[in-house]
Amino acid sequence: MGQEVISTTTGKINEYLHHIDLKEFGRSNILSSFIAEFDDAVLFLDCGSSLEITRLMKYSKKNKINLNNVRYLITTHHHFDHCGGMWRLYNKIKKYNHEVKILTNEKTKELLNDFDFHLSRAKRTFGKYIGKMKPIEDDAFKLIQPTEKFENGIKSIEILDIFEVNNSIIELGILKTPGHTPDHQCPVFIRNGKIDFIFYGEAVGTIYHSTKLITMPTSMPVFFNYKDYMETLNKLKQLSPLKAGFGHFGVVNGRDNLRHTILEHESFMKDFKTRVMKYYSEKPETSYVYDKILPFFLTRTDLKGPAHPIMNNLILAVVYGMMMDLGYRKT
Repeated sequence: MGQEVISTTTGKINEYLHHIDLKEFGRSNILSSFIAEFDDAVLFLDCGSSLEITRLMKYSKKNKINLNNVRYLITTHHHFDHCGGMWRLYNKIKKYNHEVKILTNEKTKELLNDFDFHLSRAKRTFGKYIGKMKPIEDDAFKLIQPTEKFENGIKSIEILDIFEVNNSIIELGILKTPGHTPDHQCPVFIRNGKIDFIFYGEAVGTIYHSTKLITMPTSMPVFFNYKDYMETLNKLKQLSPLKAGFGHFGVVNGRDNLRHTILEHESFMKDFKTRVMKYYSEKPETSYVYDKILPFFLTRTDLKGPAHPIMNNLILAVVYGMMMDLGYRKT
């Protein structure tokens, strides 16, 4: 039997990577986190909000992950649902290894510590599910410059650290991938000259469908920048990873499937922007644009109905973010 196209279950996805469904908003198949477990090092990739840290720690202990070996907590970006709980995870892991570092860029560090505006806006859309964010001490961070010019292939990616698993070498790189937010970055693991895994975060949209490779946008207010986003997509299109993780949600397996996903998302984003412009020209009201585009979006997800009440809020948010990028809305 061949490998499944989309992996959505919690557990190991290869010999060193764990995928965890963080059950954001109390629902499955919404938010992913990853743990990389090497011979002498452990890495966490995103952690969710402060509300999800307990689930992440329980998974680690249940699966006997050695928390004394946690070397890095790696971010994709500062948003509350991806790294809003980083302060809490850091404080917990520091009890096991006081040398653990949050591996990120200067902009993410800044935004993780300047969170009041972000949380106040997020609360409008997500209510009680945003958790808490707290300042993180300077010593917690190891700041890096993500590789910006990676479109020429693996050899252009700066290697930040090297790990071993079962006598195999795994190299870590981090790519600069702005658009969804200005601080967005994508961790990559390289083995035998190939990208074994890349964590897209929200650089290649979202997959809210358990069986079909169809995407939805990540044009969240207030930082979404369509031009930067599409430039990032074009650069990521030049790579050929074997597996990719999505912040929302799961893992896509196989080079051909990932190539298809990026091309599908690129086409979708152009269509999405065109539709927003068309509907806004018909009637320049947010509610009108949202009502017109909602049926189109709901064909692209199997997370709908009473079991997933938050989906309509998500769709409204990404529509509004695109309207902001187009200059139709200011705040």
